[in-house]
Amino acid sequence: MHKKKFLYIGISVAVLALAVSLSFSLFNNDAELITESLPELKFTYIESNAKLKESLASHGISMSSPVKLSTIKDIEKFCSFFADKNKQDQVDYCTSTELRDSDGEFLGNIHMVGSRNMPKIVLVLIQTDPFMQDLDEIKSVYDVVIETLVCNCWEDVKPSEIETVSDWVDRQKDFHTSDVKPTSKSNLSIMGMSLQMELTTNTEGYLWKLLISG
Repeated sequence: MHKKKFLYIGISVAVLALAVSLSFSLFNNDAELITESLPELKFTYIESNAKLKESLASHGISMSSPVKLSTIKDIEKFCSFFADKNKQDQVDYCTSTELRDSDGEFLGNIHMVGSRNMPKIVLVLIQTDPFMQDLDEIKSVYDVVIETLVCNCWEDVKPSEIETVSDWVDRQKDFHTSDVKPTSKSNLSIMGMSLQMELTTNTEGYLWKLLISG
């Protein structure tokens, strides 16, 4: 049995602001959530985790059953994603799942945080080596997550004239690796949902983050 692994992103996590067009930016610290009160997403923890697990399996990526965290101690340890206390206080419940590739190697985690009834933010974390050999897996995971939780409409909407999720990942990679700043991000809005992709250079290579909010 594999020991559960969690990728940490620090106390302050990037959160999403609505963006009509694609924007890239470089910064040293994680972004702050602007929204005062986070809206609940339109799906449950159980429903969304089940759908993600099934869809990811069809791409050769296994997803564990969700670890459910609801005590104050567990949330402080594993789900402290906001520097602002008022925002962190909105996190009453958290689920975390583990992702592994077709060879059983650890890829990352999918976290969902929010109220006890419905999530408010979905956070996907994937660690890659300095050569980004897992780039195809990142594209598959992000594509599945967006198609399952946001809409199966990317090719129709083409946000900011980006043809596919894969193209968005490539743009973020190219933009990030062309500069020396440790972290870069880009924002998109699709069907009233906010998406933010972040890429951070770390000692192990690169940490990819995808955040989805209402």
